[in-house]
Amino acid sequence: MLTFYDQSSLMTKEPAIRDLKSGDAQAYKGIYDGYREAFFAFAKAYNLPQEDLVDIYQDSVLKLYENVMSRKVTEFSSTIKTYLFSIGKFKIYETLRARKKMMPAGELELEDQNIETAELEENGLTPRQEQLKVQFKKLGERCRHILELFYLKGLRIAEIKEAEGYENENTVKATKSRCLKQLKQLMSPKND
Repeated sequence: MLTFYDQSSLMTKEPAIRDLKSGDAQAYKGIYDGYREAFFAFAKAYNLPQEDLVDIYQDSVLKLYENVMSRKVTEFSSTIKTYLFSIGKFKIYETLRARKKMMPAGELELEDQNIETAELEENGLTPRQEQLKVQFKKLGERCRHILELFYLKGLRIAEIKEAEGYENENTVKATKSRCLKQLKQLMSPKND
């Protein structure tokens, strides 16, 4: 049975992963109710309307459920709260980006596995940026997603691990490195 502090809305005990894997509605309700106010307090700093925060929180809990039920997450290396909030933070960034209608482009620095992003200039993309855009689309979906999370959305390796349900940070690093290597090969002059 889950118990809560009434004043702080913080759970005193998180549900066991086996309860979540079984789809225990009470366990998910406990998470939803137990972290809701803390999430809103955390998310308030992003200056989004309350209705957006409600949607983001509900989507985050749903993503948690989906990740557990699909076995993408089999155990938590952090607290459930940390995992849930990292999903929420990712969704907040998505919402902010959509609101600003920003289209990140980049000046690609393909040295030391580093990509720097920049907003589009008024006159459009440089030829190198156009090439990057074309070559980036040739990557597999997983590679595009990892590189977008890290370079365009600014998530740290630990945040990607939590939000995407990777087993450990080394797996994320290895995947990112492999994907960046593929992109470098696509961008090399012999592929023009």
